[in-house]
Amino acid sequence: MKVLLRADASPTQGTGHVMRCLTLAEALRRAGHEVRVATNHSGVDWLENLISRQDVSVERVPQHSLSSDLIAAFRPDWLVVDSYEIDAALISQARASTKVLAIVDGDDRSIDADVYVDHNIGAEKLAWPDSVRPRLLAGSRYALIRQAVLDVRRNAPWELATDVPHVVAVMGGSDPTGMIVPVASALARASTSLSATIVCAPAWRTRVDAIVAGHTGLHVVPPTNDLPALLGTADIAVSAAGTSSWELCTLGIPSVLVEVVDNQTEGLRAMTAQGLVIGISPRLMTSTELEVSLRESLDSLCTDAGKRRELSQRCLDEFDGRGAERVVTAMERATSDTAQS
Repeated sequence: MKVLLRADASPTQGTGHVMRCLTLAEALRRAGHEVRVATNHSGVDWLENLISRQDVSVERVPQHSLSSDLIAAFRPDWLVVDSYEIDAALISQARASTKVLAIVDGDDRSIDADVYVDHNIGAEKLAWPDSVRPRLLAGSRYALIRQAVLDVRRNAPWELATDVPHVVAVMGGSDPTGMIVPVASALARASTSLSATIVCAPAWRTRVDAIVAGHTGLHVVPPTNDLPALLGTADIAVSAAGTSSWELCTLGIPSVLVEVVDNQTEGLRAMTAQGLVIGISPRLMTSTELEVSLRESLDSLCTDAGKRRELSQRCLDEFDGRGAERVVTAMERATSDTAQS
């Protein structure tokens, strides 16, 4: 198959859409398919570095665009679109010349696609339109997890490497809301002994450096394209409840997840209800209440070994890391069915 994947990123939009497409591109290449990624110039240094390291053809296009010329030039068997902003009508129109897979998050946006993927926990239980449900790949079975994450996955619940828990805090690829600031404050004021690596976007670095000054166990680092290796050092994680949350669950790291945008609400609620993570929704909290909630959640995980093992095991049971493989298989099956009809 020839597959064109279309997604964008920016410091304000975030990086999750592009990361999901790169993960699917990786699985497609591994299965022997030809892949091209069409994306904008993101302005996110670590992501641009990661893209440059991929063994994939990259086409630079205007943000939130989808032109017929782009599709005609590559003549793909499949167009994969992961976007909230690209015009749904343009995506639907592409079906005239290629099969379309839409990566969505609880809302099909009235896109007419051959396949829809929503890998959020509980997505299979949502009230999807009758036209969408027969073509929907939904739930954690389809979580798009890159190979670098699977390479550091453990097969048993994570135990502390030392007497002092090590926390990795990362609030998404660009952290447009600055959530790392209250997280850093909670780490600096934790009532239990811990060490931490705090991944901080450039926009918030000065504030975070000031918060952790004098705390020898807290280290601030810039965003990295080798996050899986960093997560491999974690006993506990604090993260935004976005794309990185699936990676944390696949790794089985006991985690505190924070809702930073509205479309994370349902997924975080489902993950918390299933006992996979400790979830925090700061929407109705003051800044002081948010910091207290973060600090209490961290203290709980640092001191309760049973809780850490329980969260870790449930995550490992729920996420097996084969989601991208399952999506590729579904695409191959649909292509084969079309060829035989």
